[in-house]
Amino acid sequence: MDGQSYLRELRQVLSEQSTSVWLDLKTAYDCGYQAALATAARTSAFRTTQSITSVDGTSSYNLNPNFLKLYLSSDQNKYFIKYNDGSNTHFIYFDAYDSIVLANNTTETSIPSRFSIIDASEVTQVTGTAASTSVMSQSYTIFGTGGGESTLNGTDLSTVKVGDLVHNTTDGSHGVVVAITSTTAVVCALFDGTLNYFTLGDTYIINPQGRLRLIIDPTSSTSGHTITVPYIQKPDPVYSYYRRYNFAPGFQSALVKYASWLLKYRDRELNYGDAWYKYWDLTTRQLNADLQQGMRKVGFGVNFNKPAGRSGTFK
Repeated sequence: MDGQSYLRELRQVLSEQSTSVWLDLKTAYDCGYQAALATAARTSAFRTTQSITSVDGTSSYNLNPNFLKLYLSSDQNKYFIKYNDGSNTHFIYFDAYDSIVLANNTTETSIPSRFSIIDASEVTQVTGTAASTSVMSQSYTIFGTGGGESTLNGTDLSTVKVGDLVHNTTDGSHGVVVAITSTTAVVCALFDGTLNYFTLGDTYIINPQGRLRLIIDPTSSTSGHTITVPYIQKPDPVYSYYRRYNFAPGFQSALVKYASWLLKYRDRELNYGDAWYKYWDLTTRQLNADLQQGMRKVGFGVNFNKPAGRSGTFK
Protein backbone atom coordinates (compact mmCIF):
# COMPACT_ATOMS: atom_id res chain seq x y z
CA MET A 1 0.00 0.00 0.00
CA ASP A 2 1.47 3.36 -1.00
CA GLY A 3 1.04 6.70 0.72
CA GLN A 4 -1.66 8.00 -1.58
CA SER A 5 -3.92 4.94 -1.24
CA TYR A 6 -3.35 4.97 2.53
CA LEU A 7 -4.47 8.61 2.83
CA ARG A 8 -7.51 7.99 0.63
CA GLU A 9 -8.71 5.05 2.74
CA LEU A 10 -7.95 6.94 5.93
CA ARG A 11 -10.14 9.84 4.82
CA GLN A 12 -12.94 7.43 3.99
CA VAL A 13 -12.81 5.66 7.35
CA LEU A 14 -12.72 8.96 9.26
CA SER A 15 -15.29 10.61 6.95
CA GLU A 16 -12.93 13.53 6.41
CA GLN A 17 -12.65 15.64 3.28
CA SER A 18 -9.31 16.19 1.55
CA THR A 19 -9.43 19.83 2.68
CA SER A 20 -10.08 19.00 6.34
CA VAL A 21 -8.10 21.03 8.88
CA TRP A 22 -8.91 18.68 11.76
CA LEU A 23 -6.19 16.28 10.68
CA ASP A 24 -2.75 17.40 9.52
CA LEU A 25 -0.70 15.44 7.02
CA LYS A 26 2.29 14.74 9.27
CA THR A 27 0.04 13.28 11.99
CA ALA A 28 -1.74 11.09 9.44
CA TYR A 29 1.58 9.65 8.25
CA ASP A 30 2.85 9.28 11.84
CA CYS A 31 -0.15 7.14 12.74
CA GLY A 32 0.32 5.07 9.60
CA TYR A 33 3.93 4.39 10.55
CA GLN A 34 2.92 3.37 14.07
CA ALA A 35 0.35 1.05 12.49
CA ALA A 36 3.04 -0.47 10.27
CA LEU A 37 5.39 -1.04 13.23
CA ALA A 38 2.64 -2.69 15.30
CA THR A 39 1.57 -4.88 12.41
CA ALA A 40 5.13 -5.97 11.61
CA ALA A 41 5.69 -6.87 15.27
CA ARG A 42 2.40 -8.79 15.46
CA THR A 43 2.82 -10.74 12.23
CA SER A 44 6.62 -11.08 12.01
CA ALA A 45 6.21 -9.70 8.51
CA PHE A 46 9.74 -8.57 7.62
CA ARG A 47 12.34 -11.17 8.58
CA THR A 48 16.04 -10.63 8.08
CA THR A 49 19.40 -11.29 9.75
CA GLN A 50 22.38 -9.27 10.90
CA SER A 51 25.89 -10.71 10.84
CA ILE A 52 28.29 -9.46 13.50
CA THR A 53 31.99 -10.30 13.72
CA SER A 54 33.22 -11.00 17.24
CA VAL A 55 36.04 -8.97 18.75
CA ASP A 56 38.32 -10.30 21.47
CA GLY A 57 37.35 -8.78 24.82
CA THR A 58 34.09 -7.29 23.53
CA SER A 59 30.66 -8.23 24.84
CA SER A 60 28.53 -5.40 23.40
CA TYR A 61 27.60 -4.96 19.73
CA ASN A 62 25.22 -2.43 18.21
CA LEU A 63 22.23 -3.83 16.35
CA ASN A 64 20.93 -2.38 13.11
CA PRO A 65 18.75 0.72 13.56
CA ASN A 66 15.82 -1.10 11.91
CA PHE A 67 15.86 -3.89 14.54
CA LEU A 68 12.31 -4.36 15.84
CA LYS A 69 12.34 -7.64 17.74
CA LEU A 70 13.73 -11.18 17.82
CA TYR A 71 11.64 -13.90 16.24
CA LEU A 72 13.36 -17.32 16.21
CA SER A 73 12.67 -19.38 19.34
CA SER A 74 13.11 -22.95 20.54
CA ASP A 75 10.32 -25.41 21.37
CA GLN A 76 10.57 -24.00 24.90
CA ASN A 77 9.87 -20.49 23.60
CA LYS A 78 13.40 -19.26 24.24
CA TYR A 79 14.83 -16.83 21.70
CA PHE A 80 18.16 -17.84 20.21
CA ILE A 81 20.88 -16.55 17.90
CA LYS A 82 23.68 -18.42 16.10
CA TYR A 83 27.39 -18.28 16.90
CA ASN A 84 29.82 -19.77 14.39
CA ASP A 85 33.44 -20.34 15.47
CA GLY A 86 34.64 -21.02 11.94
CA SER A 87 34.02 -24.76 12.15
CA ASN A 88 30.78 -25.28 14.03
CA THR A 89 27.55 -23.38 14.64
CA HIS A 90 26.40 -23.02 18.23
CA PHE A 91 23.00 -21.80 19.39
CA ILE A 92 22.99 -19.41 22.32
CA TYR A 93 19.83 -18.41 24.13
CA PHE A 94 18.31 -15.21 25.45
CA ASP A 95 18.52 -14.38 29.15
CA ALA A 96 17.46 -11.35 31.14
CA TYR A 97 20.14 -8.67 31.36
CA ASP A 98 19.69 -8.63 35.15
CA SER A 99 20.85 -12.25 35.29
CA ILE A 100 23.93 -11.47 33.24
CA VAL A 101 24.87 -8.58 35.51
CA LEU A 102 24.30 -10.62 38.67
CA ALA A 103 26.36 -13.56 37.36
CA ASN A 104 29.29 -11.14 36.91
CA ASN A 105 31.23 -13.42 34.55
CA THR A 106 34.69 -11.89 34.20
CA THR A 107 36.46 -14.80 32.48
CA GLU A 108 36.42 -14.62 28.69
CA THR A 109 35.34 -17.65 26.69
CA SER A 110 35.59 -18.73 23.08
CA ILE A 111 31.89 -19.63 22.85
CA PRO A 112 29.42 -17.48 24.83
CA SER A 113 26.50 -19.28 26.44
CA ARG A 114 23.78 -16.62 26.42
CA PHE A 115 22.84 -13.15 25.26
CA SER A 116 20.56 -10.23 26.05
CA ILE A 117 19.43 -7.02 24.35
CA ILE A 118 19.43 -3.58 25.93
CA ASP A 119 19.33 0.08 24.88
CA ALA A 120 22.33 1.31 22.93
CA SER A 121 24.37 4.32 23.87
CA GLU A 122 23.09 7.59 22.45
CA VAL A 123 24.21 8.22 18.87
CA THR A 124 25.70 11.63 18.15
CA GLN A 125 23.39 14.26 16.67
CA VAL A 126 24.29 15.28 13.11
CA THR A 127 24.41 18.98 12.22
CA GLY A 128 25.55 21.05 9.27
CA THR A 129 24.48 23.21 6.35
CA ALA A 130 22.91 22.09 3.07
CA ALA A 131 25.42 22.00 0.23
CA SER A 132 22.81 22.62 -2.50
CA THR A 133 19.17 23.47 -3.14
CA SER A 134 16.76 20.54 -3.56
CA VAL A 135 13.13 21.50 -4.14
CA MET A 136 10.30 19.14 -3.29
CA SER A 137 10.01 16.10 -5.55
CA GLN A 138 6.32 15.97 -4.62
CA SER A 139 4.00 18.80 -3.77
CA TYR A 140 0.44 18.45 -2.51
CA THR A 141 -1.99 19.87 -0.01
CA ILE A 142 -4.01 17.37 2.00
CA PHE A 143 -5.66 17.85 5.37
CA GLY A 144 -4.73 21.51 5.19
CA THR A 145 -0.93 21.15 5.28
CA GLY A 146 1.57 20.87 2.43
CA GLY A 147 4.44 18.42 2.40
CA GLY A 148 6.91 16.64 0.15
CA GLU A 149 10.33 15.04 -0.19
CA SER A 150 13.63 16.87 -0.49
CA THR A 151 17.18 15.55 -0.81
CA LEU A 152 19.57 16.88 1.80
CA ASN A 153 23.12 17.15 0.48
CA GLY A 154 25.54 17.52 3.39
CA THR A 155 29.18 16.97 4.23
CA ASP A 156 29.12 13.69 6.17
CA LEU A 157 25.79 11.88 6.63
CA SER A 158 27.30 8.40 6.97
CA THR A 159 25.74 7.75 10.39
CA VAL A 160 22.23 8.84 9.34
CA LYS A 161 19.68 6.03 8.91
CA VAL A 162 16.16 5.70 7.57
CA GLY A 163 13.72 6.67 10.32
CA ASP A 164 15.92 9.35 11.91
CA LEU A 165 14.29 12.72 12.64
CA VAL A 166 15.38 15.73 10.61
CA HIS A 167 14.97 19.48 11.15
CA ASN A 168 15.55 22.31 8.71
CA THR A 169 16.15 25.04 11.26
CA THR A 170 16.25 27.75 8.58
CA ASP A 171 12.72 27.34 7.20
CA GLY A 172 11.27 25.68 10.34
CA SER A 173 10.32 22.40 8.69
CA HIS A 174 10.78 19.00 10.28
CA GLY A 175 10.24 15.41 9.27
CA VAL A 176 11.76 11.99 8.72
CA VAL A 177 14.63 10.49 6.73
CA VAL A 178 12.94 8.11 4.27
CA ALA A 179 15.87 6.97 2.10
CA ILE A 180 19.66 6.98 1.94
CA THR A 181 21.24 8.03 -1.36
CA SER A 182 24.91 8.13 -0.33
CA THR A 183 27.13 9.03 2.62
CA THR A 184 26.55 12.70 1.78
CA ALA A 185 22.91 12.67 0.59
CA VAL A 186 19.65 11.52 2.22
CA VAL A 187 16.02 11.92 1.20
CA CYS A 188 13.78 13.60 3.75
CA ALA A 189 10.02 14.13 4.02
CA LEU A 190 9.48 17.62 5.45
CA PHE A 191 6.42 19.32 6.93
CA ASP A 192 5.20 22.53 8.60
CA GLY A 193 7.94 24.82 7.26
CA THR A 194 8.04 27.85 5.01
CA LEU A 195 9.26 25.86 1.99
CA ASN A 196 9.52 22.24 3.18
CA TYR A 197 12.72 21.67 1.24
CA PHE A 198 16.43 22.41 1.60
CA THR A 199 18.08 25.37 -0.06
CA LEU A 200 21.78 26.12 -0.23
CA GLY A 201 23.08 27.14 3.19
CA ASP A 202 20.06 25.93 5.20
CA THR A 203 21.13 24.60 8.60
CA TYR A 204 19.95 21.15 9.61
CA ILE A 205 19.83 18.92 12.68
CA ILE A 206 19.30 15.15 12.46
CA ASN A 207 18.39 13.31 15.65
CA PRO A 208 19.07 9.55 15.53
CA GLN A 209 16.22 7.22 16.44
CA GLY A 210 16.54 4.99 19.50
CA ARG A 211 18.70 1.93 18.95
CA LEU A 212 19.52 -1.36 20.68
CA ARG A 213 22.63 -3.44 21.29
CA LEU A 214 23.44 -7.10 21.72
CA ILE A 215 25.16 -8.31 24.91
CA ILE A 216 26.86 -11.71 24.83
CA ASP A 217 27.96 -13.52 27.98
CA PRO A 218 30.63 -14.44 28.84
CA THR A 219 32.72 -11.96 26.87
CA SER A 220 34.28 -13.32 23.68
CA SER A 221 37.94 -14.31 23.83
CA THR A 222 38.29 -14.70 20.07
CA SER A 223 38.05 -12.29 17.16
CA GLY A 224 36.62 -13.27 13.79
CA HIS A 225 33.74 -15.48 14.87
CA THR A 226 30.35 -14.81 13.26
CA ILE A 227 27.28 -13.93 15.29
CA THR A 228 24.03 -14.21 13.30
CA VAL A 229 21.01 -12.38 14.73
CA PRO A 230 17.66 -13.23 13.07
CA TYR A 231 15.18 -10.42 13.66
CA ILE A 232 12.03 -8.67 12.53
CA GLN A 233 12.94 -5.37 10.93
CA LYS A 234 11.03 -2.12 11.00
CA PRO A 235 9.33 -1.29 7.71
CA ASP A 236 10.68 1.84 6.07
CA PRO A 237 8.47 4.84 6.95
CA VAL A 238 6.02 6.14 4.35
CA TYR A 239 5.61 9.93 4.38
CA SER A 240 4.75 10.65 0.75
CA TYR A 241 2.42 9.52 -2.04
CA TYR A 242 4.63 7.08 -3.86
CA ARG A 243 6.53 5.25 -1.14
CA ARG A 244 4.85 2.09 0.08
CA TYR A 245 4.54 -0.52 2.81
CA ASN A 246 5.31 -3.95 1.37
CA PHE A 247 2.96 -6.02 3.49
CA ALA A 248 1.35 -9.11 2.00
CA PRO A 249 -2.12 -8.71 0.44
CA GLY A 250 -4.87 -8.43 3.04
CA PHE A 251 -3.06 -6.14 5.49
CA GLN A 252 -3.99 -2.82 3.91
CA SER A 253 -7.35 -2.43 5.64
CA ALA A 254 -5.86 -3.47 8.99
CA LEU A 255 -3.17 -0.78 8.74
CA VAL A 256 -5.76 1.91 8.06
CA LYS A 257 -7.97 0.77 10.93
CA TYR A 258 -5.06 0.88 13.40
CA ALA A 259 -4.11 4.38 12.26
CA SER A 260 -7.77 5.42 12.55
CA TRP A 261 -7.84 4.06 16.10
CA LEU A 262 -4.88 6.24 17.05
CA LEU A 263 -6.42 9.28 15.39
CA LYS A 264 -9.88 8.78 16.86
CA TYR A 265 -8.47 9.27 20.34
CA ARG A 266 -8.05 12.92 19.42
CA ASP A 267 -11.80 13.44 19.75
CA ARG A 268 -14.52 12.19 22.08
CA GLU A 269 -15.86 9.28 20.02
CA LEU A 270 -13.60 6.69 21.62
CA ASN A 271 -15.90 3.74 20.93
CA TYR A 272 -15.27 4.05 17.21
CA GLY A 273 -11.56 3.92 17.83
CA ASP A 274 -11.81 0.84 20.04
CA ALA A 275 -13.86 -0.93 17.40
CA TRP A 276 -11.22 -0.22 14.78
CA TYR A 277 -8.49 -1.55 17.08
CA LYS A 278 -10.48 -4.78 17.50
CA TYR A 279 -10.74 -5.02 13.73
CA TRP A 280 -6.94 -4.68 13.43
CA ASP A 281 -6.40 -7.19 16.22
CA LEU A 282 -8.67 -9.86 14.74
CA THR A 283 -7.51 -9.30 11.16
CA THR A 284 -3.79 -9.49 11.90
CA ARG A 285 -4.28 -12.60 14.05
CA GLN A 286 -6.19 -14.33 11.27
CA LEU A 287 -3.83 -13.27 8.49
CA ASN A 288 -0.83 -14.30 10.56
CA ALA A 289 -2.41 -17.69 11.34
CA ASP A 290 -3.18 -18.26 7.65
CA LEU A 291 0.37 -17.31 6.67
CA GLN A 292 1.95 -19.58 9.27
CA GLN A 293 -0.38 -22.44 8.38
CA GLY A 294 0.55 -22.12 4.73
CA MET A 295 4.23 -22.58 5.56
CA ARG A 296 3.74 -25.70 7.70
CA LYS A 297 3.88 -29.22 6.37
CA VAL A 298 0.67 -31.18 6.27
CA GLY A 299 0.49 -33.66 9.14
CA PHE A 300 0.21 -33.92 12.89
CA GLY A 301 2.39 -32.29 15.49
CA VAL A 302 2.71 -33.25 19.15
CA ASN A 303 4.37 -31.18 21.87
CA PHE A 304 5.81 -33.35 24.65
CA ASN A 305 7.08 -30.45 26.76
CA LYS A 306 5.67 -30.16 30.25
CA PRO A 307 4.16 -26.80 31.20
CA ALA A 308 6.46 -24.36 32.88
CA GLY A 309 6.52 -24.25 36.65
CA ARG A 310 5.81 -21.18 38.74
CA SER A 311 9.40 -20.08 38.39
CA GLY A 312 8.99 -20.03 34.61
CA THR A 313 11.42 -22.93 34.09
CA PHE A 314 10.65 -26.27 32.46
CA LYS A 315 10.75 -29.30 34.72
